[in-house]
Amino acid sequence: MFNMSFLNKDDIYMPDIRRGQDTATWWQVLKKGITAYGLNESLVTYRIVGKSLSSNKIKALKRTWNIYKRENINVFQRCFYFLCYVFNAIKRRLF
Repeated sequence: MFNMSFLNKDDIYMPDIRRGQDTATWWQVLKKGITAYGLNESLVTYRIVGKSLSSNKIKALKRTWNIYKRENINVFQRCFYFLCYVFNAIKRRLF
């Protein structure tokens, strides 16, 4: 959800990539200096489909790594962010 009083419609666009478009879109918005906040309530329902693009977790890891790489993040920061991503993904599934 975006507060459009802080953004123009031109600030929100889907990058021309096959996978991870929503993550890359969030990165574009956050790079503009907009602060993101989490909510403690669900605003949508999530439907799991067996053969969806996001169902393969190995491909999801590769996709995330490539998005970090695409954003020209240096390798040390990329490793740190990636480890945080993996840790949070595991934590989310265990708790």
